[in-house]
Amino acid sequence: MIRTQDGEMSSCRVIGHTAESTITKSTTGGNMSFLFTQVKSQVTTRQAAERYGVQVNHSGMACCPFHDDRHPSMKIDERFYCFGCHTTGDVIDFTARLFGLSLYDAAKKLANDFNIQPLPPGQSAPIPKLPAAVIERKEEQRVLKILIDYERLLEKWKEEFAPSDPKDENLDDRFVHAVHHLPTLSDAIDRLFSSDPDERKAIMDHIRNIDAVAKIEAILNDGCQEVMNDGPEKDRAA
Repeated sequence: MIRTQDGEMSSCRVIGHTAESTITKSTTGGNMSFLFTQVKSQVTTRQAAERYGVQVNHSGMACCPFHDDRHPSMKIDERFYCFGCHTTGDVIDFTARLFGLSLYDAAKKLANDFNIQPLPPGQSAPIPKLPAAVIERKEEQRVLKILIDYERLLEKWKEEFAPSDPKDENLDDRFVHAVHHLPTLSDAIDRLFSSDPDERKAIMDHIRNIDAVAKIEAILNDGCQEVMNDGPEKDRAA
């Protein structure tokens, strides 16, 4: 295997056994299994899924990119299996289905993307753009994390800066802000977790239109970073 520091493939040859000769052998019909074996022995389905934009949680579960999955139903480790649509296979099957490639082109793409061995000029598998649905789902997950961090911050403000006397009219601005925004924020988070794709898209479009993420990030970054380390995110999908 030939790697450079930034992860790109090097054009250097290995003395006595060139990378070019290895890949040439692997591309012949009788030795195609060599490439498949090399890829499957060095890349897990989880590694490929995360590289290609599928968010996998600490339990190895992810929302299935092959059907309309509202809650994580795909188990991803060495192989993958969806408990919803029952799709299963290895890392090459996963990549082929995700990008609409043949198994051979999927294996070449994985070899190229993970620098398993350099491919000769003209034989590199095309690198398609991520499917629009995968890109949108990845953005939803990013926005959800920001919203959940913000919700945790507001819950902390609501508790810490609540007036000791209910009759006190001199309320802390952070308490007022939390009481005002928490209901709408929590509802948006719940709907992003549980709604159908059309409603999730409408919510995301609204969030973009009001530039909510940038405003929330500014609040989170304004001396409130300690809230991020208070504990794990809430598991609303449970």
